[in-house]
Amino acid sequence: MIRDLADYSALKKLASALWGEEKNYHGAAVMIGAGFSRSAARTADSKKRLPLWPDMCKILAHDLNTTHTSDPLRLAEEYCAYFGKQALNDLIKKSINDTAWQPGYMYKMLLELPWSEVLTTNWDTLLERTVASVPQITYSIVSHAQNLASTKSPRITKLHGTINVSEELIFTQEEYRQYPIKHAAFVNFTRQVFIENELCLLGFSGDDPNFLQWAGWVRDNLTTHARRIYLVGALDLTTAKRKYLESINITAIDLSDLVREFDSDTRHEKATELFLQELGKLKPKPAWDWTPTRMVRTQMSTEEHNKTFKDHEYAAKLLEQQLPTLIADREGYPGWLVCPLKIRWQLVSQISDPYPNQKNLKFLSPENRAKILYEIAWRYDITNELPEPWLMEEFLNICDPATPCSLSKQQQLEIGLLVLKSTRWTDYDDREAEETAKRISEIIKSNASHWPEATNELLYHQALIARDSFDYMSLEKIADDLTCDSSIWKIRKASILAELNNYEAADPLVAEAYQELLMAHRNDKHSIYIFSRLAWAHWLLRGIQFSTLKGTWEPFPSIYRQALCDPEAYIEGIQSRISESLEKQEKKKNIEPSFEPGSYRDPSKTITLGGPSHPILLLDGLYRNVGMPLRWESVSFSVDHADKLVKLNDLDDIHRIPLAIRAASSEDAESIKSTLSRIQIACLDENFALYLQKHCIEAIEYWSEKRTTGTQQQKKHALNRLRVFIEVLARILVRATPTQAKEAFSLAIKLGNSPAMQHHWLLPALNHLIRYALKSIPESDQHELLLDTLSFPLGTEIGISDPLERWPNPVIEIPGERNSDRALDLRIEEIIDLISNDTKINRFALLRLLPLIDKKFLSSEENQKIAQKIWGAFKNDTLPNTGLLIHTLLELPSLDPDATNRIVRNRLFDIQGASLINREILMAMVGACYLTEGVRPNESQAIEYFNRLIIWRPEKDGRSSFELAFTKEDEEATAHWIGRALSESVIPSLSSAHLTRENFDKLIEFHNETTSSPVLSGYAYFGTMNVEMAEDTLNIIRKNLQAQEPKAVSYAAMAILKWVELTNTRAIPSLISRLIYLIESGRIISLQMLLDVVKKLLVKGLLTPEEIEVLTDSVPAIFDSASYEHIDPASGEAVSASIIREACVKLALAILNVQESSELQRITEKAQEDPLPEVRFAHITHLPS
Repeated sequence: MIRDLADYSALKKLASALWGEEKNYHGAAVMIGAGFSRSAARTADSKKRLPLWPDMCKILAHDLNTTHTSDPLRLAEEYCAYFGKQALNDLIKKSINDTAWQPGYMYKMLLELPWSEVLTTNWDTLLERTVASVPQITYSIVSHAQNLASTKSPRITKLHGTINVSEELIFTQEEYRQYPIKHAAFVNFTRQVFIENELCLLGFSGDDPNFLQWAGWVRDNLTTHARRIYLVGALDLTTAKRKYLESINITAIDLSDLVREFDSDTRHEKATELFLQELGKLKPKPAWDWTPTRMVRTQMSTEEHNKTFKDHEYAAKLLEQQLPTLIADREGYPGWLVCPLKIRWQLVSQISDPYPNQKNLKFLSPENRAKILYEIAWRYDITNELPEPWLMEEFLNICDPATPCSLSKQQQLEIGLLVLKSTRWTDYDDREAEETAKRISEIIKSNASHWPEATNELLYHQALIARDSFDYMSLEKIADDLTCDSSIWKIRKASILAELNNYEAADPLVAEAYQELLMAHRNDKHSIYIFSRLAWAHWLLRGIQFSTLKGTWEPFPSIYRQALCDPEAYIEGIQSRISESLEKQEKKKNIEPSFEPGSYRDPSKTITLGGPSHPILLLDGLYRNVGMPLRWESVSFSVDHADKLVKLNDLDDIHRIPLAIRAASSEDAESIKSTLSRIQIACLDENFALYLQKHCIEAIEYWSEKRTTGTQQQKKHALNRLRVFIEVLARILVRATPTQAKEAFSLAIKLGNSPAMQHHWLLPALNHLIRYALKSIPESDQHELLLDTLSFPLGTEIGISDPLERWPNPVIEIPGERNSDRALDLRIEEIIDLISNDTKINRFALLRLLPLIDKKFLSSEENQKIAQKIWGAFKNDTLPNTGLLIHTLLELPSLDPDATNRIVRNRLFDIQGASLINREILMAMVGACYLTEGVRPNESQAIEYFNRLIIWRPEKDGRSSFELAFTKEDEEATAHWIGRALSESVIPSLSSAHLTRENFDKLIEFHNETTSSPVLSGYAYFGTMNVEMAEDTLNIIRKNLQAQEPKAVSYAAMAILKWVELTNTRAIPSLISRLIYLIESGRIISLQMLLDVVKKLLVKGLLTPEEIEVLTDSVPAIFDSASYEHIDPASGEAVSASIIREACVKLALAILNVQESSELQRITEKAQEDPLPEVRFAHITHLPS
């Protein structure tokens, strides 16, 4: 056996240098002699061998006719002198016959080893020709000294020339003597190789002239500067020869004892092969090539299996036997910052035969129980898994250094930290977990001297708690306290600073960490601990530099992938896991039809045993261990993954929503829309909704302060945070009490009054905050906010004059009683003064004043001033441009109401030409119908408008898809408003003489060709004229009631109501019965409208007792089926669930006015506790008639 050789230790030392295990060496170089070519080269004639020095001596002596063959260099010198240099070169070529030889397998074995340099004194080209078969290593060929400057390591350097390439082949005594002068570049290069590397001499004998010459040169020129030189082969050294070699710094690796049985040539070949094979075998296992030992038994009898699970003492013995292996695996863990995904599951499941539990752990000695618990805790920590509750109890029993055990104090504290980390995953209001966290924090704090990183770990945990609860004040303080004793703590601190948008302080920390790790890696290239951290620092720095425009976005280097340190690979793995989870979630939503009729499989009933951990644990572990933020300024590190992750239904709200908020950068971010829809907010735990509301307000106050007083960078970055938190607060307010909503409204007013907050990026979110706050306050209470609302600056007051700007314009619809209030009087006067002549920006001020005008809140002087502002500069038949629809002028104060009425009517009903097909005009016509004194065209105007509007049609096909994309929606809107103008303004004004079959058919044709559902109410007027049109109208309405299009169903229901109003009787009982039937069936298409119409029919006394009884039974079931927790937030049901419940409550209240019902009483009482304000306030907004 080669390992039994006396020189094996030297071989191992050479291998250690070759494979880069010796930190002090660059590596190992090899010098190849003629003996290697003789052993490794192959030719067609198996009897031939490449010549060695003795063979060359015989050839030279024969030609020189001499018997002296002991000095080949002297013979070569004589041959050159006698026959000439060219003759000597020709002799070399003839003797070697390079083209006749091919590299054998040992050439490939040689060059596949990681030599830093390959030197050779051979003249053949066998090494060069082998290079092509070793693609994994790129060798440069150096045939001439000038090649040295243009090539890089590893090189194959031909020191004595190459046949058919070099003009000079080094052979003669004089050439050897002149070599250091004539070939100084080669000598200097070789000198450097000898100084920097361990050198292996292969294919040389102790008497080899090349060996003797180079060994002498090393002795004479490098003295003690050369590294060790190893002479390898079947050397068969004597003691004296070995002593001599040692004296010139040459270590022999003599393989003679292994190959004595072979003949001479074969002996050297076998020795070389054994040597190269052993060098390959001694390749150290890479530090990253680590996997935990598989502890699960592959074969087990049934008796053994049962014993393992039932005999707890036996199970304890098995665990005790595994303990040394578990400890060895932990100590051998390479130190990845983030445990690679492919190893993670192996670690998670390593201790599973048997699974530890409280019963079998009791049979372990206290010493071994503590040790096995530490091994379990370490694996949970490395893999970011969550311990089960029973395990947490066991950990708590041994984590306090005040109670000594077989573990070191640091190990005890590490277990305590794991418990502390795990408390992050409990409910936000879990008092027991809160007490545990306090206890562990005190233990770590009081024992920090036993673990250098204890204080930082505790602070970091507190930072993550503060981050996820949006406690930025605390986070800022923790960032100040956190020390940067190591590169990873610099990165983690930088991530906290990034959460605070303090990139000026964060950027340098990551750069410093990267430089420190880069230097550490250069000094210790085998450390995965360092290399893993370097990879993540590099990943972060690359993103940071791109975000600050200091670098271009380039592909991440692949050097980290083999060592399982590649951030891209890990993040891709998490992305894959998230996608798989989402796919499984989607599959569970739908049944899988079987081939047999009426058969199917329900995936939601599938039970999954075991399996990978939840992706949130992987992503959170990445954030925690690395300190990687979701984004750095504008660069996303994992925002997309968070956006997808929060869509998983099995993720609880207390972890989903903070992650979604952190992932968002604006009010319309995907994560906000997918986690904080109206239905999802309705399903939130009440206390958690209050918790979110409180912390969002605190966050808004923090970022408002930064926006106002921070640095320029902080002011800029605070905008995005404010956009998100204002939007979240606005949405959460649907769960607020009126008092809380009023406080939020006051906050919105305060923000709007701050110049720093009047940025166009904040307008949508601020608008929502104002609107949703008001919706969570009963209209009867909103008068308390009147002065605040009026004090909110108008766009014109802060320089926003563009009418398309989204600057909020809050309006109180019910102002209450006018009391003496000087501040209110002044503000109303200011708003009136802002009204100017003929400008569209007037609409903001007028919209603020309209409810006050309508509710007679303003004084006559104020009304007169408004009238003067609007009409003062206009005379004759001209209209002021208020920015509002024309009919609104009839609601505003006027200097001459009769003239205003005449001018408005002319503008609305005396339009000539194509100007009539204008949506603003059509909307004004509809709006005018609902003024206190409804304004409609007279009979002659009505028939003229009817004939002009009824012929409008969308453009015929023939347009390109590009044109259709821009015109289709516009045409649909026009058709809608023409339909409403016809049915609500024009047709009601037609005389009975014009309600003819001909016009009825025109209406049907218009309806069929435009699908304008609003015209359905217009049919009712024709239906009252005769039986034939009544029958057709009935069929049209019935057909639309059954439609799948919600608008068609809604307007069909309104058409029934209109028909009943026109006759004031149950003239169409079949349609009323159809309405009742549709409601009873629970069909949700426009169900809220059906309920509303039926309620109005009930109030009018047009429902039979039987129909009321059906409704009494149906409404509670509909109300309960629209319960929010049963509805998919992404479904169509989510759109109408709350308004269906609202309509149910209003109908229930109407029924309760005519008869008693405990079920209806139940839902009206339950509605007052509903999470959503439209349902909560339904009893307030319900009108009995």
